[in-house]
Amino acid sequence: MNPNLLRQLAIVVKQGSLSRACEQLYVTQPTLSRSIKLLEMKVGAPVLIRTRYGVEPTEIGARLAQIGERILAETEQGEEVIRQFHSGYHNEFVIGIDPLWEFATVEQMTAYFMKEKRYVFHFRTGSAAAQIELLQNGELDFLLAPAHLSVKQGTLDRQLLFRDRSGVFVGKKSMFLGTHKRVSQAVLEKQNWMVAGANAGFLDRPSELVGLKAASIAFTGSIRSVLHLLNTTDMLVRLPARMALMTGDVGIEQMIEVEGPLGPRRDIALWSKADSMERPECLKIHKLIRDFMQAMEDSVPTFELDL
Repeated sequence: MNPNLLRQLAIVVKQGSLSRACEQLYVTQPTLSRSIKLLEMKVGAPVLIRTRYGVEPTEIGARLAQIGERILAETEQGEEVIRQFHSGYHNEFVIGIDPLWEFATVEQMTAYFMKEKRYVFHFRTGSAAAQIELLQNGELDFLLAPAHLSVKQGTLDRQLLFRDRSGVFVGKKSMFLGTHKRVSQAVLEKQNWMVAGANAGFLDRPSELVGLKAASIAFTGSIRSVLHLLNTTDMLVRLPARMALMTGDVGIEQMIEVEGPLGPRRDIALWSKADSMERPECLKIHKLIRDFMQAMEDSVPTFELDL
């Protein structure tokens, strides 16, 4: 089967319209219609049906469109590899990053890795729960994520490189802003709470957070919404304290002391697959990342946290 037919079908299904697909493919509608007819002759059944809103795939059309999506992605990746080759790069490494770590270190990290002229670095931000699976499946080469994850670590290597501990932060409109007194659990339970990183290894047990009261809103993935709310509302949240203060978007006056034990550790580790360390180039990049994280550990203040 001509893979180009599946690629075209995928674009039609994505656009939901033959005319819009023609614009993306730079072909005329009769040309695209002939391609769809050829595919339907091969299948022996319709792959698209017309509706009042455009076109939709049949069951077999949807399955073939999924294959076409993968062909599209592989084609684009192949073109990028060729561009990298002509630009003199040796290889590409995909590195998963915790959202708060990315936000806090983006300038330093960009400047550091731009100095390495032999490789392309693809940084992928997302929750640790999702990215650890990508690492195990070989879709990531390395991962910067919480060190204390409840995952099977048999095939994974973990090096704890950046120390941190969770702390409670209040919004700038909170009555507790700038307070130097310890706040009781009973008082905390009456406040408006949000949860950050609900699937990223930062979600504490309810008893550690605000007693038995559930947080009314949670954010997973991006940290920007959480930081915005800390600047514009009276809401409270638990965050990795050192990283949060590193961003510059949260002030030390917004971190409060609460009754009870210290917040749980929220260290960041460099995760990798143990067998990938057999490749010399992976060893080089592992050391490159490790040196960067060690430099951050040594240069970033601890903000008087008990680390």
